[in-house]
Amino acid sequence: MPAPSPFSTCLLWAGLLLLKGSPAAAEALHSERGGLHSTPLAHRPSRTAAMLDPLRSLAITDHAIVSTITARSVFEQLVSQAGPSGFTAEQLFRQLWDTQNPAPGAADLPGGPHCSDNGNTLNGAPYVCRSIEGIDATDRTPASIDSYVLVGLFNRFDLAPADGADCGEYRMSFARFVPAPQARSRNRFIFEGVLPNPTPELGLEGCRPVARAWADLSTVDDPLQRGRLVKALFFEGVGSDRNPVIHPHHYGDNPTGAGQLRTNQFMQLGVNEPSPWLLREFKLEHRCDATRCTLRFIPVTTKSTPRGNFFNALNTTPLAVGFREHFITQVASLAVEDFHRFNYVVPDIYNAAQSSPQLMRDGVDDFIAQFNKAPTPNPFFDALQAELQRIGSPLSPHHIVARAESLSCGGCHEHTKGRDLGGGVGTFPIGSPRFVQSNDLLFPPPQPGDPRLYGASTTHTSTLLPFRQQILGAFLDTPPLDAGFVRPGTEVASVQAGQVFQGTVTVTNTGTTKWSAANDTRGISLDGTAHLELDAGDALLLGQSKTFSFTHTAPTVPGLATYRWRMQRAGTAFGPELSFTLHVLPASGAAPRKR
Repeated sequence: MPAPSPFSTCLLWAGLLLLKGSPAAAEALHSERGGLHSTPLAHRPSRTAAMLDPLRSLAITDHAIVSTITARSVFEQLVSQAGPSGFTAEQLFRQLWDTQNPAPGAADLPGGPHCSDNGNTLNGAPYVCRSIEGIDATDRTPASIDSYVLVGLFNRFDLAPADGADCGEYRMSFARFVPAPQARSRNRFIFEGVLPNPTPELGLEGCRPVARAWADLSTVDDPLQRGRLVKALFFEGVGSDRNPVIHPHHYGDNPTGAGQLRTNQFMQLGVNEPSPWLLREFKLEHRCDATRCTLRFIPVTTKSTPRGNFFNALNTTPLAVGFREHFITQVASLAVEDFHRFNYVVPDIYNAAQSSPQLMRDGVDDFIAQFNKAPTPNPFFDALQAELQRIGSPLSPHHIVARAESLSCGGCHEHTKGRDLGGGVGTFPIGSPRFVQSNDLLFPPPQPGDPRLYGASTTHTSTLLPFRQQILGAFLDTPPLDAGFVRPGTEVASVQAGQVFQGTVTVTNTGTTKWSAANDTRGISLDGTAHLELDAGDALLLGQSKTFSFTHTAPTVPGLATYRWRMQRAGTAFGPELSFTLHVLPASGAAPRKR
């Protein structure tokens, strides 16, 4: 089935923007542990999770499967979906790497950004040229794009936001295939597509078709059949919307800027002339003017990666001071005693243009090394210590900085391995194969149908994948519509017959569908009294509660009066019966007693 048009995909993102509000309204979490990590799904017992195979439903690295998807086919689909863009698939691939060359770059790739723009800076931070990787822009032979092979497909449903504004990220990791003697030519890029929710008015429930499709891969024993199914997820999509992962709008070219491509650049000039290992980030941008349209990769900041020297209290530039003041407000989030849940927000003005995971002599991107450059005590150290004491945390300022570093690109890949993150979190796992979480080399080189898997780090297999498996399974175990009756509440325990009274009932959303007045969710009266109506601005997500207030007139007959409701959405009732019991006194009885 053909992929949706650019216009139809734009409509999905436009609907999302209307529901979500302006993307500038607040800074979002961009690290690898946002999304569903802080929802009830993270710790809910799950029968489905135990039946999932993480190497089928979360991280697919079987050579027999990933070898069926080529870099060329991905770039061809992007160019085709974008409409007339002036570039072929090979040119778009080369334009990505031409960003690493100084202007003017390749003659047939005009108008694109370059590393030399703005005096070799991006976001005010250094952005060095990398002409060694830029070779892939000047090489016009098919061998250039075809030298990159897919080494992994990754399901990051766990990164879906709790409100279901999108359905998470789905990633394709490509590596430059080189024989062992030329390993210094190693290079990687990873497409991280954010899939829009086809029915965002339902909240997270709208993502069930794609979550189920990934989970069902665990039940398919034939690797060739699994390969066909997962390829369809990326190139064709699932469900009635048929929205594939691979689409320009899913890599940053959308109203919220969601999705990206990241590079992991290893290439060296020679055995004795190493180039610093760099991690960088890009967005796809599709622009049209009166004469033509262009599709380009645009370098952007590396998210959750503030400039390392901002942690040095000796750096008194206004931006560094502003960052440290902001960082103090994030201590409580970083002090959460759960490896998968501590987090923080980095406003983009503080993010670096690149991340160097290598422990360089000056520690330019090593937060702890920079933090230690200022003698203690100093105002930044003291402020961190005071905030930790205020929230009652036993952690030290060094633990908080180390946790922030572990969320950065370079920290996750290299800097933080084996570092003490403090408290119940302990040390960051050591287990990255050659600076990555999934390997890109098989020796001897694989042949068609090779059953081997590209290896993954023990951090990935023992720590990260089990948690993502838990979230996916718990989501699928949770019914679309369900409610929990918290308790009846009342301002008046007893009231005289015929008297007006007020009461409250509290109910929790225990399903995956968002409750709102807009999607026709309410508490329907079972005895002919007033319904329980959500307020216009209510949007109750999984685990959130609502206290409904109501005003009624007590019956004229003394005794016990029970009022009953049941939650309902679009005519479908769900959850337990809600009730409120009132003691009705004779009209000539005592005045109402307050509880």
